[in-house]
Amino acid sequence: MALALCLAPASGHAQSSKRGLTPLGNPSALVEAESALAHLARDKGANTALANTGEETAEMIAPARSAVRVWLKAHDATPWFADRRTDTAWAACDGTAGVSAGTWRGGWFATVWKRQKKLDFKWVLTDAGPLVAVPPAPDWITGKVADCPPRPAPADGPRPSGPPLLRALPAAMPANDAPTGSDSRDGRSDDGSLVWRSTVLPDRSRRLQVWIWLDGAFRAVLDRPTPAGN
Repeated sequence: MALALCLAPASGHAQSSKRGLTPLGNPSALVEAESALAHLARDKGANTALANTGEETAEMIAPARSAVRVWLKAHDATPWFADRRTDTAWAACDGTAGVSAGTWRGGWFATVWKRQKKLDFKWVLTDAGPLVAVPPAPDWITGKVADCPPRPAPADGPRPSGPPLLRALPAAMPANDAPTGSDSRDGRSDDGSLVWRSTVLPDRSRRLQVWIWLDGAFRAVLDRPTPAGN
């Protein structure tokens, strides 16, 4: 079934436009990346699709944190692509990163994407877990773009060469309440308008969290805890 992408409004965009900042995030591009991944999985197999569309340092959380190249040697990701559908996509203001999420026959999935030099997307982190009951397919895919964080005034003089530097986060990331001994890693878009945290706890349960910058603060848009053994 073809689904239309419904772009949810972000109240901070008007304020951003007044400051000369135009949101570049495109949730549709994330949905297209997910669609391409699913098509490749059908044509070439799930493991080949994940290997070919992920960055070299991409990680799987299933259930321990593993490099994708290592995980795929010992596991079969085919079940994750049974009846797979994307329901939601969140994009950073500058479009350098985003997260897509949805369901498959057995539960939920979420994928973190980063934009490449050729402006395509590759995934850097993916997680999936079971659901007691998979919800019905929505009538449309919801897409949301983060507000643009305020930018400092440009410094005088020539601009530095080389790749752009990461901008400072507009505020501190939400506190990490994971217990001692947990494996937590944070990620972010270049402009700091979208951040994520993946945590594997000592008992092998795990949690994936995503926040975007909205109305002057980081707002949680995804929080997926998964019990141990799943």
